[in-house]
Amino acid sequence: MRESGLSFLERPSAALLGSFLLCSVGFTLCQVGGPQSARAQTQAVQPLSANDVSWLFPAPTRAEDFANLISMGDLTTPNPQDPTKRDPVWSPAAFGQFLAIAASPAALVAGTQDRIGLPAAAQSIDAWHIAGVRMDPGAPGLSDELRGAFGQSPQIRLIVQPVIRNADGSPRVLDTAAHLIYAFTAGFDAPAQAGCFPRPKPDLAAFSQIVGELDALRTRLGAGQLGTGPITTSDTPLGVHPGLRDPTTASNLRQEIKAFLERHLSAQRLSAMAIMGLPAGAPAPWIFVSMQGVPPGVVPQLPNGGFVPVHGPALDGQQFAEMLNPVGTTPRVVPAPHPNNLAAITCQHAALQVAGPPIAERRGSSTADLFANPAPDQAPGVLDLIADPDRSHFFNTDCVSCHTDTRLGMEILKLTSVPGVDPAFLPGSSWNVRNFGWSPPTGGHVQATVTRRTAAETAAVVKFINAELHAK
Repeated sequence: MRESGLSFLERPSAALLGSFLLCSVGFTLCQVGGPQSARAQTQAVQPLSANDVSWLFPAPTRAEDFANLISMGDLTTPNPQDPTKRDPVWSPAAFGQFLAIAASPAALVAGTQDRIGLPAAAQSIDAWHIAGVRMDPGAPGLSDELRGAFGQSPQIRLIVQPVIRNADGSPRVLDTAAHLIYAFTAGFDAPAQAGCFPRPKPDLAAFSQIVGELDALRTRLGAGQLGTGPITTSDTPLGVHPGLRDPTTASNLRQEIKAFLERHLSAQRLSAMAIMGLPAGAPAPWIFVSMQGVPPGVVPQLPNGGFVPVHGPALDGQQFAEMLNPVGTTPRVVPAPHPNNLAAITCQHAALQVAGPPIAERRGSSTADLFANPAPDQAPGVLDLIADPDRSHFFNTDCVSCHTDTRLGMEILKLTSVPGVDPAFLPGSSWNVRNFGWSPPTGGHVQATVTRRTAAETAAVVKFINAELHAK
């Protein structure tokens, strides 16, 4: 959510254990009309569009496609103490904790023997490649109610997946994914209610520079400066980025994206991670686990700070992992989620030290309801609720819901199109639970995927940027 249900985490204060401000700037051209007068002429700012703030890479299918991918092992930034040195933006310590949590009891689904088991190839940071990049002015959402309850945590989120070389040099996308959340915040406000997390404040200065670069990149593409002709992103449905899809611009745009990320990301900004993985050697079930960054002094086992697993905010307050079983298994979702997405927005949730609100007082719906009873008359209400980022977010809705609503709509309601999504990138099978990334084939080629939830979140981001930040 906010791409997946995995990525609305903020770094807590030392007292409480538990993204990307995207704005754009216009410019004014002042022209002197004569010695007695001056005229200021403001040039209209071209609004940003979906593909300007959400970048999906083509799914790799050929050996030569590696040249246009970005490995996390190659993504570095200058060392803050010694600019002649470079540090990875996914540090060895954070990567090691990511692997350790994925292999820990936190990734064991309660009441089952199912747990995440990453293959040996995924134990190397070099294997993890960027499938998508998403900009967000503020997780967990942009409505006044959500910012009032949770603050505004601007983020750049990376969706990364392991890709290995086959014996013939061709790529093979492994069936797992991770989210890396880099936050741009400037301190905290007091919690909205007693017992809730402090509310992060956005670092506006850091993002003014970022927005200018995004705007300039869009303009250069449109002017044909990165290839043999212009690439238009305005008013194009969300899918693989047009500049990454075009062979004349793909290499140059890849270099621009890599340089952009290296200018703005750092290991110090990494505030949360998440994984969606499978048991060792098995094609099912899907298992979701989120991870929270904590500062030094919070967890005795991490004296220098680091990452810990996060209880599912829409579960029962005790469980870390949630599981989606394949078709033919009952129940499909374990443990049963307890969403609160039909209640008034509240900062209380089950990941707090004192979990709340109690399950009996929660009001909400999840796709687990539709797996149990796929009634066509009930599906529209549930799916509309899950896809609405103002009503459903990480702290009141479970991860499985936000990863399955689009495909359920296609199967129950026979949907063949989703507003704002290029139909070529809708999930092609019931086991494709990617929201913005690559789904290995159940037949045919690996598929780059975009869902309704992602399109709705991206539309909210674009609307907020253009109305609240771009014009101002």
